[in-house]
Amino acid sequence: MAKIVIGRLAFIAASGVIIVIAGGGVSFLHRPVGAFYLALWLVWWLVTSLGRQIGTPSTYDRTQRVIVLALSFVSVPLLIVGPPWEYAHFAGPIPRDGALAWAGLALFATGIALQAAAMWALRGFYTVRLGMQTGHRLVTSGPYRLVRHPGYLSYILSMTGIGLALSSLIGLGLVVLVTPFLLWRIQHEEKMLVAEFGEQYRTYMQQTKRLIPLVY
Repeated sequence: MAKIVIGRLAFIAASGVIIVIAGGGVSFLHRPVGAFYLALWLVWWLVTSLGRQIGTPSTYDRTQRVIVLALSFVSVPLLIVGPPWEYAHFAGPIPRDGALAWAGLALFATGIALQAAAMWALRGFYTVRLGMQTGHRLVTSGPYRLVRHPGYLSYILSMTGIGLALSSLIGLGLVVLVTPFLLWRIQHEEKMLVAEFGEQYRTYMQQTKRLIPLVY
């Protein structure tokens, strides 16, 4: 466990350095949007490192493990390098450092807060691997009262916020790339939860939406 924590903290530190370099060096931190973005990025991954467990291998996870790893290898490096590089080297087509950028930062912060709330509600059941953990129970409190998958919603909000904050077509493109996978994963996750919790989960599905309160 200690090695995992150290590895995650090393990733956070390294990604912060890479963001500054990709964003043009110290000048990135002299721009308010850049400084706030870096702070939010570090908080985001710190929350993720502290609140997300690996989970145990399962037949549910095995069917999509390769896709998860492949998508992570593509999306995470692009998300670290692409948006700050665009922010530093291009002037358009999305305006920089204006109201839209600050709206993006607010959306990024909202995504982080939602993820933290989801992790707090689930405690050790918030995992990377799809599967049932020892002592697993159905949680319907906190943000789970509003939507069934606040963790996935938080990721979409955060990535969209990143794209807008740094005026990044790469960041927004990643949202388009990742969202269909998340919807596909949600379908598999809900089949698992119905199989494990039965009528209890079916009732919960009737009372809540998947991702967007009152809409979907």
